[in-house]
Amino acid sequence: MTSRPPTAVDHFDALSAVVRMVRSGRARTRPELGSASLLGRTVISQRVEQAIDLGLLEDAETGPSTGGRAPRQLRFNAQRGLVLSTVLGAAALDVAVTDLDARVLEHRHLEWSVANGPLETLDVLGAVFAELLSTRPDTPLWAVTVGLPGPVEFATGRPSQPPIMPGWDGFDLRGRLQERHRVPVWVDNDANLLALGEARAAGSTDEDMIFVKVGTGIGAGIISEGRVHRGSKGAAGDIGHARVLEDNSVMCRCGRTGCLEALAGGWALARDAVTAVHEGRSRYLADLHAAHGEITPADVGRGAAQGDAWCLTAVARAAERVGSLMATLVNFYNPASLVFGGGVLTVGDAFLRVVEHTVRSRSLPLAATDLVIRGSGLGDLGGVIGGTHLAVEALLSADGMATWTPLGTPGAVDPGRLVAGA
Repeated sequence: MTSRPPTAVDHFDALSAVVRMVRSGRARTRPELGSASLLGRTVISQRVEQAIDLGLLEDAETGPSTGGRAPRQLRFNAQRGLVLSTVLGAAALDVAVTDLDARVLEHRHLEWSVANGPLETLDVLGAVFAELLSTRPDTPLWAVTVGLPGPVEFATGRPSQPPIMPGWDGFDLRGRLQERHRVPVWVDNDANLLALGEARAAGSTDEDMIFVKVGTGIGAGIISEGRVHRGSKGAAGDIGHARVLEDNSVMCRCGRTGCLEALAGGWALARDAVTAVHEGRSRYLADLHAAHGEITPADVGRGAAQGDAWCLTAVARAAERVGSLMATLVNFYNPASLVFGGGVLTVGDAFLRVVEHTVRSRSLPLAATDLVIRGSGLGDLGGVIGGTHLAVEALLSADGMATWTPLGTPGAVDPGRLVAGA
């Protein structure tokens, strides 16, 4: 984003702080803003009035009196703009239009293979985006976010050699969407958006968390001191391709061998399930294969939930492998919580029970003390919610507000200026 002179730094830092504190609920009145920010009364008054003029804050009902005239409550105006947020998986995509508080206003779930390539995917997204925006014709679009199931160079918004996304390497998805919608666009790894959505969920106090997505593939998003940790290029958390087995016969989709994903990912379970059918080890899977001609990861999960012996063993083996790697990461990072999401949650408690036992038995006692291990409560919406938080937090930062507030709306600014160096 653009650099600012020192006087502007003070101005936009104060404006950003005021808006963000009201949005988060940390302060609801002008006196509370002064106490929480240590800004002077005059500065608070000026910045609140500016935020009201921008349509970001509103005067609401009168608050409780502590002596004297009761203060007016302030409210963040989440209806000031819209965010289009989408997350692509290997075989499906979720698209939502949200308000600026990440409340989902409309949501669509579509079966769609990411292997169809970026151009066809853009066509599908364009149609869904248009449909969703038509439901809110009087509210301006402020941002678009996209989560991808592969490595993303965050600074450029380009996929980087994604193993399961043929034709996507280096594709300028952000540029294409910015050209089409004329608003800032953020592109990130899907696990990062899932982690951010979980960290910002109502009532969450997760400042240090690892979110693990176990679906067709495996990935992780890391929250450190309340912020997504991406590393220097955006590759942090790509645990699916950590080598966990010294066996060159177990080939991964990335072209390497022994990867965690090749042993415990959904596609690996489906691969092993077909072998089990041919070897006569599961009547449940054999019946499914005969009826449909294939076995999906969801079939294995349902089999485990229904008590099929082979499926239960396969899920437990996958959970032990995931838990073993997570124990190492718990020792290294010492998070307050491990949160699991993705298709693995359809299995029920079987997967998480094994993961928790493995993590606690293999982690240092201090690192595992008070560690919370749980499933996500956001389901398919976690990534789109996280995407909105990513965009809105950037737009409401001091640098973001310095870039767009002089013109009144993010849509009036060159989108590249808002996401450059984000």
